[in-house]
Amino acid sequence: MVHHHKSNRQVEGDPDRGHGRGMPRRPDDTELERRTEDERRAAGLPADAAPSPATRYEEARAEVDRQVDTGELPSGTAPRREREPFPPTEYDG
Repeated sequence: MVHHHKSNRQVEGDPDRGHGRGMPRRPDDTELERRTEDERRAAGLPADAAPSPATRYEEARAEVDRQVDTGELPSGTAPRREREPFPPTEYDG
């Protein structure tokens, strides 16, 4: 007797990236990047214009450092129990 049963992977696809049961647990990053580039080109935007998360983090960190250096953003090293319970406000109460 010959057994003709397929494995679950053959029937349902890759469980991590396949679409056998709803959304995949992990999207295919390469396919998402390719589709994003295609859609950006179709919209007339540069395909490589989106900065990486690391670049966005460094830009945000540089802005916070700039604000601290100019006094726009207060900083301090006092423990929480020694700080005011609420941030200062520009409104008179």
